[in-house]
Amino acid sequence: MRDTPDAVSPTSRPSGGDRTLRAALGTTIAASAAPYGYTLTIWSSGAILIRSHGTPSLGEVFMFVAGALLGFDLLGALAHGVLARTDSLQGREARVLAATLDWIAVGAAAGAVALLAQISSWVPWLVGPLVATVVYVIAAALQLALVALGNGRSGP
Repeated sequence: MRDTPDAVSPTSRPSGGDRTLRAALGTTIAASAAPYGYTLTIWSSGAILIRSHGTPSLGEVFMFVAGALLGFDLLGALAHGVLARTDSLQGREARVLAATLDWIAVGAAAGAVALLAQISSWVPWLVGPLVATVVYVIAAALQLALVALGNGRSGP
């Protein structure tokens, strides 16, 4: 290990301020992991549709919003019973590691929207964000499940 002021050797400990800042950074990254991936998903979905269909009308904007909300509501309805019977996976490290795989979840969602964008009508403005939401959330959940199983955690 190099002997620099920034290097932390196994025998030295970071100062209280360094520990607090690192803890705050870790907490922020873990809390932001899934929302950050979804933000990229929904933004790229809109960009793909705009590229294919031009600037949306006001009605198409509201259809886009409705599609994204419907996708989330559909998943919420499907998970409703499960949410009441199980605890969530709480490991910050697992959530952050799973988020490093978001290339897969975001890419799959954007790819699905790119296919839907080929439809020449208003339909992609409603269905695109719905599909993007469903694909991203399910893929992100699969990523987290794989990381949890890889860490020897099969449940909460």
